[in-house]
Amino acid sequence: MKIGKRFGSDELSIVDDGTLEGEAGYNKYDSEGTPTRKTYLIKDGILTNRLHSRETAAKMNESPTGNARAISYASEPIVRMTNTYMEPRNQTFEEMLAGVDEGIYAKGSLGGMTNTEMFTFSAEEAYRIKGGKVCEKIRDVVLTGNVFETLMNIDAIGNDLVIYGGLGGCGKGGQSPLRVSDGGPHIRIRNVTIGGR
Repeated sequence: MKIGKRFGSDELSIVDDGTLEGEAGYNKYDSEGTPTRKTYLIKDGILTNRLHSRETAAKMNESPTGNARAISYASEPIVRMTNTYMEPRNQTFEEMLAGVDEGIYAKGSLGGMTNTEMFTFSAEEAYRIKGGKVCEKIRDVVLTGNVFETLMNIDAIGNDLVIYGGLGGCGKGGQSPLRVSDGGPHIRIRNVTIGGR
């Protein structure tokens, strides 16, 4: 996780932004009184920043980012996401489909988890793609793999950003659920591991 390391193509930018009014992770200030801000975690494929509290920023000789958040006054503020999303680019969904001879369109998420660098999540819906067209519905699709390898395998990013913020949220450190939003546009990934029936 060294600053300056490449994690994707020049098209890939991932942001955490606590200033997005109306989103679940919006706050003017974090639980330490630091103003929230838009922080590029990955900018043009390169790791550029980390999320910080005042304590972690001082330890790493970096700047606080307004991400020290606590579920209530009775809990210690810890570094947490706010509104985290992948920035959109210029491809339409149809253009991305046209480049797929055979694949799977995984839509939505029923939940997932990460464990260090590994991730697993179940798609809410899934469809087979043949010859650039969305075809029949398939069931029980689970995507899994290494987060960083998967980011490197993104070869197209759409122009249709959607941000979600529901009733659930981040459960880090047993402080659950802290309201957050996440999202992104459609993306196309090569060589992702897909399981299920």
